[in-house]
Amino acid sequence: MKLLHLDIETAPSKAFVFGLFGQDISIKNIDEAGYTLCWAAKWHGKRSMYFDSVHKSGMGGMIKGIYNLLDEADAVVHYNGKKFDIPVLNGEFVKMGLTPPAPYQQIDLYSVVRTNFKFVSNKLDWVCQELGLGNKVQHKGIELWKGCMAGDDKSWRDMERYNRQDVRLLPKLYERLLPWINKHPNWAHYIEEGDKPICRNCKSTRMKSKGIEKTTIIPYRRYKCLDCGRYSKGRLRVGPAPRGLTV
Repeated sequence: MKLLHLDIETAPSKAFVFGLFGQDISIKNIDEAGYTLCWAAKWHGKRSMYFDSVHKSGMGGMIKGIYNLLDEADAVVHYNGKKFDIPVLNGEFVKMGLTPPAPYQQIDLYSVVRTNFKFVSNKLDWVCQELGLGNKVQHKGIELWKGCMAGDDKSWRDMERYNRQDVRLLPKLYERLLPWINKHPNWAHYIEEGDKPICRNCKSTRMKSKGIEKTTIIPYRRYKCLDCGRYSKGRLRVGPAPRGLTV
């Protein structure tokens, strides 16, 4: 399975406004719509990282680069990417006349954090610091985005560092959260192990029997992965189906 870690940065929209609070901004007030500034990505387990931007390759070249990576991926790991990164990129694709990339599954670590834990903040920077995984690159705020939009080389160097660091954090957080990720793409579909139990989340075969998983109809053997800690249900049922039921 090819897992792609991905993060994008976008430019804000420019609009004419008459105040700062409680504004209902009409589309007629928009002077320039936001767009993708840059992206960083890396394959899980690989050291090399990819980065591209409108400053480096222009909009067409930048978007075609991330399109090709997504087209190759089996699954994409991101942070709030289901609501932000992927829809933004899909919008860029359709504007360029591209068809959808090959289907891939999404592992949104933001959803995993919100569903399972109660941190003071669910922001990537806070969560990673709480777990001792590192922190995001500090920057000068909106001035960094303004500098990039103006083509300032120093701002672009800072933006690249910022974008790349987010993608360095993703694999660390992904590995820490592995046993908490429900509906993870099943490694058993990519590795042939016969009837031998395999962890669907981390592909380990170091599985320990831990009781029975009682589904609505059929009981299955339950296993715990000795590497990532995820509990899984075996593929072979334990004993016959309950009386009166046809399986």
